[in-house]
Amino acid sequence: MVNAVSSSLDAMGLEQYLLAFLFLFSYAFALSDFTGTRGRLYAVLSALATAVAFALRTDPWESGVLVVAFALVAMGLFSAVVWGTWTLLERRAGGSRIATMQQAAEWPTPAPSAHAPLPLLAPAVAVSGRSGADARLRDPRG
Repeated sequence: MVNAVSSSLDAMGLEQYLLAFLFLFSYAFALSDFTGTRGRLYAVLSALATAVAFALRTDPWESGVLVVAFALVAMGLFSAVVWGTWTLLERRAGGSRIATMQQAAEWPTPAPSAHAPLPLLAPAVAVSGRSGADARLRDPRG
Protein backbone atom coordinates (compact mmCIF):
# COMPACT_ATOMS: atom_id res chain seq x y z
CA MET A 1 0.00 0.00 0.00
CA VAL A 2 2.77 2.46 0.92
CA ASN A 3 4.72 1.46 -2.20
CA ALA A 4 1.68 2.25 -4.37
CA VAL A 5 1.36 5.69 -2.79
CA SER A 6 5.08 6.29 -3.20
CA SER A 7 4.97 5.39 -6.90
CA SER A 8 1.94 7.68 -7.35
CA LEU A 9 3.83 10.54 -5.75
CA ASP A 10 6.79 9.90 -8.06
CA ALA A 11 4.51 10.07 -11.11
CA MET A 12 2.81 13.35 -10.13
CA GLY A 13 2.78 16.09 -12.72
CA LEU A 14 2.40 19.85 -12.52
CA GLU A 15 -1.40 19.67 -12.55
CA GLN A 16 -1.46 17.35 -9.55
CA TYR A 17 0.98 19.54 -7.64
CA LEU A 18 -1.25 22.53 -8.32
CA LEU A 19 -4.35 20.63 -7.17
CA ALA A 20 -2.54 19.47 -4.03
CA PHE A 21 -1.46 23.03 -3.23
CA LEU A 22 -4.97 24.37 -3.80
CA PHE A 23 -6.39 21.63 -1.58
CA LEU A 24 -4.02 22.42 1.29
CA PHE A 25 -4.62 26.15 0.90
CA SER A 26 -8.40 25.76 0.83
CA TYR A 27 -8.40 23.29 3.72
CA ALA A 28 -6.39 25.69 5.86
CA PHE A 29 -8.87 28.49 5.15
CA ALA A 30 -11.78 26.14 5.86
CA LEU A 31 -10.38 25.44 9.33
CA SER A 32 -9.58 29.06 10.16
CA ASP A 33 -11.91 31.90 10.99
CA PHE A 34 -9.99 34.30 8.76
CA THR A 35 -12.61 34.63 6.04
CA GLY A 36 -15.87 34.45 7.98
CA THR A 37 -18.76 32.04 7.45
CA ARG A 38 -19.27 32.63 3.74
CA GLY A 39 -15.55 32.40 2.99
CA ARG A 40 -15.29 29.17 4.99
CA LEU A 41 -18.13 27.68 2.96
CA TYR A 42 -16.35 28.54 -0.30
CA ALA A 43 -13.09 27.15 1.14
CA VAL A 44 -14.78 23.87 2.10
CA LEU A 45 -16.31 23.52 -1.36
CA SER A 46 -13.00 24.38 -3.01
CA ALA A 47 -11.09 21.90 -0.83
CA LEU A 48 -13.59 19.17 -1.58
CA ALA A 49 -13.52 19.85 -5.33
CA THR A 50 -9.71 19.93 -5.52
CA ALA A 51 -9.40 16.77 -3.40
CA VAL A 52 -11.77 14.92 -5.73
CA ALA A 53 -9.98 16.27 -8.80
CA PHE A 54 -6.61 15.26 -7.35
CA ALA A 55 -7.83 11.74 -6.59
CA LEU A 56 -9.32 11.36 -10.07
CA ARG A 57 -6.08 12.54 -11.71
CA THR A 58 -4.02 9.99 -9.79
CA ASP A 59 -3.52 6.52 -11.26
CA PRO A 60 -4.87 4.51 -9.43
CA TRP A 61 -7.37 6.82 -7.78
CA GLU A 62 -7.17 4.93 -4.48
CA SER A 63 -3.61 6.17 -4.05
CA GLY A 64 -4.84 9.74 -4.58
CA VAL A 65 -7.41 9.29 -1.83
CA LEU A 66 -4.67 8.00 0.49
CA VAL A 67 -2.44 10.99 -0.30
CA VAL A 68 -5.31 13.36 0.57
CA ALA A 69 -5.93 11.43 3.80
CA PHE A 70 -2.22 11.60 4.70
CA ALA A 71 -2.29 15.36 4.08
CA LEU A 72 -5.28 15.77 6.40
CA VAL A 73 -3.59 13.74 9.13
CA ALA A 74 -0.31 15.67 8.69
CA MET A 75 -2.09 19.03 9.01
CA GLY A 76 -3.89 17.77 12.11
CA LEU A 77 -0.65 16.58 13.70
CA PHE A 78 1.06 19.88 12.88
CA SER A 79 -1.82 21.82 14.45
CA ALA A 80 -1.70 19.60 17.55
CA VAL A 81 2.06 20.12 17.95
CA VAL A 82 1.72 23.90 17.57
CA TRP A 83 -1.19 24.02 20.04
CA GLY A 84 0.69 21.84 22.53
CA THR A 85 3.80 24.01 22.28
CA TRP A 86 1.73 27.16 22.75
CA THR A 87 -0.03 25.67 25.79
CA LEU A 88 3.25 24.53 27.31
CA LEU A 89 4.87 27.93 26.85
CA GLU A 90 1.81 29.75 28.16
CA ARG A 91 1.88 27.78 31.43
CA ARG A 92 5.48 28.69 32.13
CA ALA A 93 6.46 31.72 34.20
CA GLY A 94 5.51 34.15 31.43
CA GLY A 95 1.98 32.79 31.22
CA SER A 96 0.54 35.48 33.45
CA ARG A 97 1.97 38.15 31.18
CA ILE A 98 0.34 36.51 28.15
CA ALA A 99 -3.00 36.42 29.95
CA THR A 100 -2.76 40.11 30.87
CA MET A 101 -1.88 41.05 27.30
CA GLN A 102 -5.13 39.47 26.12
CA GLN A 103 -7.16 41.92 28.21
CA ALA A 104 -8.29 45.24 26.80
CA ALA A 105 -5.75 48.01 27.08
CA GLU A 106 -6.57 50.88 29.41
CA TRP A 107 -6.02 54.09 27.49
CA PRO A 108 -5.89 57.44 29.24
CA THR A 109 -8.76 59.78 28.55
CA PRO A 110 -7.90 62.40 25.91
CA ALA A 111 -7.35 65.99 26.88
CA PRO A 112 -10.42 68.21 26.48
CA SER A 113 -10.59 70.02 23.15
CA ALA A 114 -11.41 73.68 22.64
CA HIS A 115 -13.57 72.74 19.62
CA ALA A 116 -17.19 71.70 19.84
CA PRO A 117 -17.77 67.95 19.34
CA LEU A 118 -19.02 66.82 15.94
CA PRO A 119 -22.53 65.42 15.70
CA LEU A 120 -22.67 61.64 15.16
CA LEU A 121 -23.99 61.86 11.62
CA ALA A 122 -21.86 64.78 10.45
CA PRO A 123 -20.90 64.58 6.76
CA ALA A 124 -17.27 64.05 5.93
CA VAL A 125 -15.24 67.04 4.89
CA ALA A 126 -14.63 66.86 1.15
CA VAL A 127 -11.51 67.98 -0.69
CA SER A 128 -12.04 69.99 -3.84
CA GLY A 129 -11.02 68.64 -7.24
CA ARG A 130 -7.71 70.53 -7.30
CA SER A 131 -4.64 68.46 -6.53
CA GLY A 132 -1.59 69.12 -4.42
CA ALA A 133 -1.12 72.21 -2.28
CA ASP A 134 -4.01 74.02 -4.02
CA ALA A 135 -6.59 71.67 -2.53
CA ARG A 136 -8.88 73.46 -0.08
CA LEU A 137 -11.19 71.90 2.42
CA ARG A 138 -14.82 72.69 1.95
CA ASP A 139 -18.01 71.59 3.64
CA PRO A 140 -20.16 69.51 1.21
CA ARG A 141 -23.33 71.02 2.72
CA GLY A 142 -22.61 74.30 1.03
